[in-house]
Amino acid sequence: MTDATLEDLPADAVQPSSARYATFTSRFRAVIFDSAIVCAGIVLIAIAADATDRIPGSGRVAWLLMFAAVFLYEPIFIWRRGATIGHARNHLVVVSQRSGGTPTLGQAFARYVLKVVLGLPSFVTMVFSRKHQAIHDWLSGTTVQLAANADAAIHEFHIERTEDDARILPSRRRRVIVLVGYLIALFLLYGMVFGALDPTGCARQQICSDGRRLVLRGISLSWITLSLAAVVAAWKGLLLGARGVGAKGERQIITAVLDDR
Repeated sequence: MTDATLEDLPADAVQPSSARYATFTSRFRAVIFDSAIVCAGIVLIAIAADATDRIPGSGRVAWLLMFAAVFLYEPIFIWRRGATIGHARNHLVVVSQRSGGTPTLGQAFARYVLKVVLGLPSFVTMVFSRKHQAIHDWLSGTTVQLAANADAAIHEFHIERTEDDARILPSRRRRVIVLVGYLIALFLLYGMVFGALDPTGCARQQICSDGRRLVLRGISLSWITLSLAAVVAAWKGLLLGARGVGAKGERQIITAVLDDR
């Protein structure tokens, strides 16, 4: 199976020559709308299953339909159309970085699984990633962009972040050392917060209440997401202690030092 080309995308999804990347606000609206659709579908399936519970095999069919609603709705829409209903409503389209067209089914499914596992913290990297990608975009090789027919005067968007001249990164060794320091600090912070919220060790014994279990899982996912964000930031030279410097900035620093002499 090969990636679709730009000609295969819907008419309202073909991108202009200069990519316009989606904002967090528009993407969050799309998530809410798609979640409402999936929930409504599950409710309708449950009602239909209750009405047909005397028909042999109806329960199995209902479970399969629920599975499809939860796990296949977004991947199938993105694979076939480049956008879910929520995306289309907000004039967004998901684009494969490799082909510039719609993602493959494998890309779309991997992207969705990562999105579900990481949750909202996955969007943290939109703040500093060059193409405004969330972690699930970056790992699946996709971007979310404004559709070509969307009016730029009405819809908000970002352009690709650029750097002045060539960016000079710290040595790989320095970036790795600083990254390890950040990861250790995040782990210690995670352990302190987790311990404060679970002083009795109910998570280890699997006897926590549903509310506390949900909070503890959220803390764990946040720690994983922040750790992944730290890895991305270190690679791009954005962490304090190992920041990259633009070539122009580097020349200015050298000039200032020479002037002082």
